[in-house]
Amino acid sequence: MKKIYIFLPIFLLLVLPGSGLSEPLVKVGALIPYTGRWGDSGRESAKGMLDAAKWINQREGVFGRRLEIILFDDTSQPAETIAAYRKLNETDRIPLLYIYSSETALALVPHFHFDRIPTFISSLPSQFANPSKYPYVFSITPTPLDLAKIAMNFISDKSGIKLRKPKVIFVGSSDHFGRHFLDETKEYAKVLGIDIGPDVWISDLSQPAEKIAKYVPPLLATINAYNPDFAYLSLTSKEASALLQEIRKLDLKTKWICNMRAFDENLMPFDGVFGVQPISPFGEDVPGMAGIKEAHQRWHPFDSHTLSYVEGWATAQVISVALGKSLFEQRFSRERVRLALEGFKDFVTGGLTPPLTITSRDHRPSVESRIFVIKDGKLSRYTGFISLGR
Repeated sequence: MKKIYIFLPIFLLLVLPGSGLSEPLVKVGALIPYTGRWGDSGRESAKGMLDAAKWINQREGVFGRRLEIILFDDTSQPAETIAAYRKLNETDRIPLLYIYSSETALALVPHFHFDRIPTFISSLPSQFANPSKYPYVFSITPTPLDLAKIAMNFISDKSGIKLRKPKVIFVGSSDHFGRHFLDETKEYAKVLGIDIGPDVWISDLSQPAEKIAKYVPPLLATINAYNPDFAYLSLTSKEASALLQEIRKLDLKTKWICNMRAFDENLMPFDGVFGVQPISPFGEDVPGMAGIKEAHQRWHPFDSHTLSYVEGWATAQVISVALGKSLFEQRFSRERVRLALEGFKDFVTGGLTPPLTITSRDHRPSVESRIFVIKDGKLSRYTGFISLGR
């Protein structure tokens, strides 16, 4: 089936074509960046969502209704963002919204909260997981805070350092989303017996990732002065790749462990780099990958994909289940979608994500993740799921 691209003056709108299902459409809105810092992973996530919707529609749809993903390119321009949101809310009357960028989500929280639209955020900052304050915010992945805590657990248990405390520094972007989880993570790490060194912030990420080399000297000075065993890296995967390319030339003994957004297939040249990653890499031998592999082979066998594609696919699958559970007397209600999401308990995605449990008291879908390592140019499982417990 051919995708239809409709170009409007201020945004790009992608719509899935018909699939033969005769029932009314089920429309879901999505704001996903195709350019900028998150463009690489955003495009992959969008492909995964669209392919999953196509896959669902070629079966039963959502209780016989065709799932339509109305996808806008999130350009991070306020006027365009609001225009896209208003169309989805007022014209399309979507029962559910997906936002890839945490920055865009933060800007739109007052709007979708007022309009009571259940909204998935790709990376859910921990403050949004409190349903008493944010009852319409959801995700399919653990919060950056929980993932950082899991990484600290891993360092504490698996570092192999016995005669002294492991030493850790944090390296990442200086904006709110690169730092909001750090204070609580550091306190947690200290309780585990980890020493925390000075942070290294990368402030200007508007420039090409390849120019990140200018941040290596201050990073090297911190590493030489503190001699950390591990550096926890919070960047995009493209930025992480550019930084690790420079670091590799220096033959440092510090081990790198990347957060969820930094660690994907872009890092395959860097053997020995770890990642805390709840999403299954593309092609991994887990049950939920069977449909992804078949769809890939049928529709675009010569493409390559990353785990962001898997994340998009899993997101669309979870969304379709939530919509199906909320269908009542042939009608959808935003409030019923919210209640359906809060009824997820140990929902299994075939290993694409950890099992999902969402309640009216805690919108975190999971508090567990695996640790991966780059080995022989591949993303390899290093641990099973490490759980923080709730």
